[in-house]
Amino acid sequence: MSHETPEQTVIAMPGKRIKSKTGTKLTIIIPTPRCIADCHAHIENGACAPLPLLWDKSWLIRGQTRKQIDDSSTKGIKGTLFSLLKGDAGPVQVLSTFNIGQRAITDNKQAFAPDTLIGKSKIYSPKSFNLPGRDFYSFLVIQMMDMEYGHIAGYGGQTIYHEDESPWYYYERQSGVVEESKGKKILLPGENQKTFQKFNQQLRETTDAAKTNPLRLFPMYFYAPQRWNASKVVQFDSIKIRGAWDYPFSQIATIKNKGIFLGFKMYTPLGSQPLDPRLPYLHDKSQDGDCFYAKCERDGIPIMAHCSAGGMTTHELRYFMEHDSGKIPYSERSVSSGSDSFAADATNHSDNTDEMVIKYFYDNYVHPKAWRKVLEKFPKLKLCLAHFGGDEFRKGLKSTWVSEIIALTKEYQNVYTDISCWDMDNNKEVFSELMINSEYSHLHNKLLFGTDWYMTLVALGGKNYKSFCEDAWVAFNELPGGEKLWIKCTFVNPFDFYGFYELDSGTNIMKLDNIVGALNREICNKDELEKNQDHFKRLKKVYDKLVDERKNESGT
Repeated sequence: MSHETPEQTVIAMPGKRIKSKTGTKLTIIIPTPRCIADCHAHIENGACAPLPLLWDKSWLIRGQTRKQIDDSSTKGIKGTLFSLLKGDAGPVQVLSTFNIGQRAITDNKQAFAPDTLIGKSKIYSPKSFNLPGRDFYSFLVIQMMDMEYGHIAGYGGQTIYHEDESPWYYYERQSGVVEESKGKKILLPGENQKTFQKFNQQLRETTDAAKTNPLRLFPMYFYAPQRWNASKVVQFDSIKIRGAWDYPFSQIATIKNKGIFLGFKMYTPLGSQPLDPRLPYLHDKSQDGDCFYAKCERDGIPIMAHCSAGGMTTHELRYFMEHDSGKIPYSERSVSSGSDSFAADATNHSDNTDEMVIKYFYDNYVHPKAWRKVLEKFPKLKLCLAHFGGDEFRKGLKSTWVSEIIALTKEYQNVYTDISCWDMDNNKEVFSELMINSEYSHLHNKLLFGTDWYMTLVALGGKNYKSFCEDAWVAFNELPGGEKLWIKCTFVNPFDFYGFYELDSGTNIMKLDNIVGALNREICNKDELEKNQDHFKRLKKVYDKLVDERKNESGT
């Protein structure tokens, strides 16, 4: 009498063990892993921004205390009105940095859940493959913000806030060439260590968020060159979190170094030129035998740099032109840094208008052509010029922001851009024109998907995480070959830029291994780390296959 061998079919899913009885014919189905990487998001508490920077953004809150600003966005009639205009921006920004990180994870998972527009698509839905479950993974790369040195005196190591008296105070500068203490002393009642979140606290809470959500929140270390403007022989100041230009590298993951941080975030609108002559440790190897950009280039460390005419800026933006030239452009200067009074003063002087000094700042501190100077010295630098010009994008090639970013991504192997904080409704037409034009086909391999959440709530009329992602998804899928482009921008290109699978040929250690190693040294969620590491292992096969396909397409 013959006995049939029992058969069993099992779907292999991450984090689940396969069990079977001895003698059973086992068929294992391995779903193709899928991934969406959000390359650009934020979790820093709103209190990380010094009040002068906030006041400079809106006359409606100028002079208000931190509590007044927070209350007006969360409480009463003003809070209700604010929520109508900005959605959850008010309640989110008053959370701790750690808790905003938890909210980011929740919003990310909800945006790509199986019942969502993206989750139900044939790329991500298990039903498309007749499977009961899906092998899907998503994560966010967190861009820190260090704004404490965001003014002219920051070059000399002075923070915006002066804390030698109570209450704290700052100086409202009257000239770019006269020391700030000659300006008007503005008291900051109510501002203190509890209401203002300093960089060291943001750093601690960002790290804690990354350890609580290992391999789901990847932080980028903010590099403020004014803070790290010293020789590498200078000792690290653990109280002020200041010191040698190379200290932050100890925190960065590479194929040689264990670290939790993926790379560096830079934000030149806070008052540092990409190739700043006053900050030699950025770019001049003769100072210390090495420099910041050279080490980033050599170690393959990615830099995410703000590159649009929007966002936060130094409150002293209008004084940088005269500071750099050493000449006061107006014969009389008694105006404040407020834009209204400055514009009124400028009408009486034909030599330098308000528009001129603002243009000077953006051209020399933020514009992609300012980054070209860096790339000419360090051509292999990994650099993402974030936001693809921002609001300038809708002008298309008529905008020098857009045309220069396109040129740099084509000329330099490791230069990328992203679509974070985009108003896709306004950008869709130009986006489509560029993506289907063979002349700019290189952008398919240089574009990163990012949200800039939770800044989207503030900048895009309260647009939440899910809506931003779905708007982008629709725009991509309206293009010929849009699904393939989407996968490149949400998976292949981000993994290229951040270098998760970069390998040390001598030790066979990947950058990802050193991130995991750094997390294992910490008190972190070890079960979650193991499960998420398994996702990355499974994704590598898909990544390698797609990279090979790209090589075949290009003939390289």
